[in-house]
Amino acid sequence: MKDETKRNRPRLKEVADLAGVSTMTVTRALHAPHKVADATRVRVEAVVRNLGYTPDLTARGLSLQRTGLVGAVVPLLTNSLIAEIVQGLSDTLARNDFQLLVGATGFSARAEQAMIRAFLSRRVDAIYLSGITHAAESIRMLRQARIPCVEGGNLARRPIDMAVGYSNKDAARTVTRHLIERGYRPLGYIGAWPRDNDRARDRRRGFAAACKAAGITVEDSLCVETDLDLNAGARAMAHLLEQRPDVRAVFCSADTLAVGAIFEAQRRKLAIPGDIAIAGFDDLDIASQIVPALTTLRVPRYEIGRRAGEMICERLAGRIVAEPVADIGFAFVPRATA
Repeated sequence: MKDETKRNRPRLKEVADLAGVSTMTVTRALHAPHKVADATRVRVEAVVRNLGYTPDLTARGLSLQRTGLVGAVVPLLTNSLIAEIVQGLSDTLARNDFQLLVGATGFSARAEQAMIRAFLSRRVDAIYLSGITHAAESIRMLRQARIPCVEGGNLARRPIDMAVGYSNKDAARTVTRHLIERGYRPLGYIGAWPRDNDRARDRRRGFAAACKAAGITVEDSLCVETDLDLNAGARAMAHLLEQRPDVRAVFCSADTLAVGAIFEAQRRKLAIPGDIAIAGFDDLDIASQIVPALTTLRVPRYEIGRRAGEMICERLAGRIVAEPVADIGFAFVPRATA
């Protein structure tokens, strides 16, 4: 079946023969139409349309030493924060005639390594990675490949190549400090699993740093780590309230967790923030629409992807990236829940 499919696929020479031009002219008509006479271009396009011909990008990539493809390795495809980053990356690459391939790893360094290997085997021109923590073999493969690589969503002191993001630790410390200054005690924490997730790890570190600076001891019974979804946030809040019914405020390391926590608190007839205050992280669209509106921290998600795309395009154009590690910052957004 595979050989039959390959034989039946229209070839470049068929297009050229039917259009009465050379294969080079067909290639120019498809990829550099301004170099071909209008009548010729229209004739070639009509043949291409009738045959259902699609260019063999692999063969073209071998001849040009460029495939026009960029790989993006992300932890999840169901998270709207990640989706906005990918959208920013895709939009920027598309404007420069690059196409984006996306793979999800489920926060697994081993799965990320396999994804990187797969993308490199397909000769992508560049790679975007979520976070700054990777397996040693992943780092080795990328450095050996010598293609542009951008790590996004956190700041790296020594990136593989380039990085764009913000300090997750400083951001979490900012939110926690707000809860402390409002006088909430004791403080609880709900966060994503930190294994193979440096953003979750640094957010918990920021929470702990703010508590330590205020002379507050972080108790294990007040900290819950869980999956990164709304239902997990609700379950974590239920667990926290059962363990420590005296908890007065909870910092959630993601808005998704915070919204689940709010729903669980409301099911238990707890007033927010009267009985318990809740703060999140990300400023997703739901944060401003939920009642009461969620106190959170805004990160420029689309901008991360856009800047990463610009870095990649600059490097592929042979230009030097002026700021190989870009800190795009964050903004605290106080609302009604804390």
